[in-house]
Amino acid sequence: MHQSNKEHTASAQKMLSGIAKVINLFFRRHLIGFGTALECMDGRVQGATRKWTKRMFGVRYVDIITQPGINKVLAENTDIPILENIKTMLWISIKDHGSRTIVAAAHHNCAGNPNEQEIQIKHLRLAEKTIRNMIESLPLGELGITSEAITIALLWINERWMPEAIPSKAPILTRIGA
Repeated sequence: MHQSNKEHTASAQKMLSGIAKVINLFFRRHLIGFGTALECMDGRVQGATRKWTKRMFGVRYVDIITQPGINKVLAENTDIPILENIKTMLWISIKDHGSRTIVAAAHHNCAGNPNEQEIQIKHLRLAEKTIRNMIESLPLGELGITSEAITIALLWINERWMPEAIPSKAPILTRIGA
């Protein structure tokens, strides 16, 4: 017997739904764990940073640690209470969520760091050193890892709110996870 158009359509929809579920599971399986973003509190940049981190590092979730002008705060490395708070949140992300990727982001038109892009990128590079020092001071041995297992990436969010990777000037071992 021949199927009616209605039965044929229902059968095709069921088959397509099954294929979509398989494809969805396939891609989900490849997204693993957490990454961490250290960025400004400005809501205009958080979506771009989160999406870029997920795409670049294949993580499912991104812990967001915010502070106005965070790249400048980390670069100056002088506001101990704020730095300790950032370090505590970073440790939670690494220890409890298993994050092994840290993205430090800065952005155009930042109220917390109103400097031009060139200065802000210098701040990002100095921030990378501060972040690396924070990571090295954490009890990573409890997790069975060393600081080399943590990747640090730098990101600039431009005037179109689009992310641009900033090459690190740190030694290669600080950028590639062990």
